[in-house]
Amino acid sequence: MKNILNKRVSLKDIYRSVDKIIFFKFFQRKIFLLITISVLLSVFFFQVLPYANQWDRDSPSFYTAAKGITKKIDIYDWEEFQTLADSIFGKSEKIYPYVYLPVLAQIFIPLTLLDFPDYFLFLFIFNILLTFITIFLIYRLLELRKEETQLPLVFLFLIMLGNIPLLTTIDYGQINILVFDLILLSMVLLKTDKKFISSFLLCLAIFLKIYPALFLVFFFFQKKYRYILYSLINFAIILFLSVIIFSPSLWNGFLNMFLNNFFSGEKSNAFFDFGAHMNNCSLNGFLSQLFIGYGLPRACVFPTIILLLIILFFLFKSKIKELITWENHNLNISIILILILILSTISWIHHYVIMLFPVAYLFKRIIQERRYIYIIPFSLLLFFIMYYPPWGGFPFNQIRLMSIVALLFLTAYYDFSKRPRQLSHLKIIK
Repeated sequence: MKNILNKRVSLKDIYRSVDKIIFFKFFQRKIFLLITISVLLSVFFFQVLPYANQWDRDSPSFYTAAKGITKKIDIYDWEEFQTLADSIFGKSEKIYPYVYLPVLAQIFIPLTLLDFPDYFLFLFIFNILLTFITIFLIYRLLELRKEETQLPLVFLFLIMLGNIPLLTTIDYGQINILVFDLILLSMVLLKTDKKFISSFLLCLAIFLKIYPALFLVFFFFQKKYRYILYSLINFAIILFLSVIIFSPSLWNGFLNMFLNNFFSGEKSNAFFDFGAHMNNCSLNGFLSQLFIGYGLPRACVFPTIILLLIILFFLFKSKIKELITWENHNLNISIILILILILSTISWIHHYVIMLFPVAYLFKRIIQERRYIYIIPFSLLLFFIMYYPPWGGFPFNQIRLMSIVALLFLTAYYDFSKRPRQLSHLKIIK
């Protein structure tokens, strides 16, 4: 007993023990995978079931806008929009203004044939189905079927449980998962060199939410000019169909709303100061709250962001060039998705559902390459990104933002680190 207690445990011994657990024969069998996933799915359904009969927070805006198009009202005029919303949902319910591109409302027009309780139920079921499609697309992109252990696949189902961005998306009736799946599917198709249809899906995602446009910026720096050309063609096709089938007035209304709210300063009564809202977990939200707290002018927020980006560019110039020229498809997707959340004007908690891919990618790499020491910081950041409740005032309300910034650097360090792979000689212990 004394000899056992005095025995020194090395890092190599710990890694070997972890290998024994991860690559234990029973854990690789289909029966284990079937039982584990069935249990996880049962818990997931138990968590989301109450949302089936709850009031959606965001989707009534989409419904009202779609209904407004059929009634030929200006969906970007707050008074007309609110009058229609009151006639549908009653004056007691708060309906947010519609601030998206017209394409989203146009796509939602068939759903206005449903009464709004059935519409809520449809979106609930639709988002559940999209969640499973997300798991499948991540599985395809990460090529998990080639892995020697089932753990990365089990991890995908595990992080569905209690996932606050995911559950919030389902609860609010948001379309984040739809946009996320369009991005992932376009990346799957790009991986198989189907550039035209890939660019079409990415363009459609941009017409629903503008933020996927950052992928095109990245592809431009990668000199994927054919993909950019296809994207311009698809942009023109979607815009042409939107204008011809419906009306140019919708786009005029959107442009007027956008210019008034974001540039001319003539904000409507319906325009809320979302930029400085405590739940806006973006760099813009963080700096806006910081400047307000210290009495600094809000006009300095945007120049500060630009200055920070310039400084970071010059600090990591060589690594950025290496990233652009290095064809690591999944790493690129992960970094762009994280940057989207950081650089977006507004990043609500439910937008963080797109972090499913970056965390799944890094976890897969850690397990695949047996660099288990990274599990410690990874697990801590995963908790704050996916499971930390929106508690506390500034700066605690920005923990998600801080965590994805840290995950960005952790992911980059993991890939670019030049330290030797100390455990490459270890064999799988079966």
